[in-house]
Amino acid sequence: MSRTPSTCKRWSAREVRLLHEVPRVLVVDDNAGAAEALAIYLSYEGVEARAANGCAEALRCVKDWVPDVVVLDIMMPERDGYETASALRSYLPTHSLGIVAFTSLDEDHVKETGKARHNFDGYCQKGTAPTALLALMRNLWRG
Repeated sequence: MSRTPSTCKRWSAREVRLLHEVPRVLVVDDNAGAAEALAIYLSYEGVEARAANGCAEALRCVKDWVPDVVVLDIMMPERDGYETASALRSYLPTHSLGIVAFTSLDEDHVKETGKARHNFDGYCQKGTAPTALLALMRNLWRG
């Protein structure tokens, strides 16, 4: 029996209040080309987007540029997406930051980690059309 793959879903009721006139999204992925491609796509859709290659680069980026939403890969070397989400929540001064798990891992697998429920506001499986990911982010910042 085949299962319909998960696509993009909101997980939390967190209210993401935009801190800027143009929404800001940080894409964090150890695949630098994929992160950059998604950031470029988002910029064409009216979002100010940047790409970071892993946790350390993401933390450096947010020192001077606070995103409204972070699109975060889970399976990364050094610090995975769970650790990165926790680090970003601890570091950033805003309580309205939205974080979306963007991974090839199955949604149920990601949810099984207790840290995912606390730190992630949504889930989108890699391979899903970027329009669905953008719709999820818009849902997060429009409440």
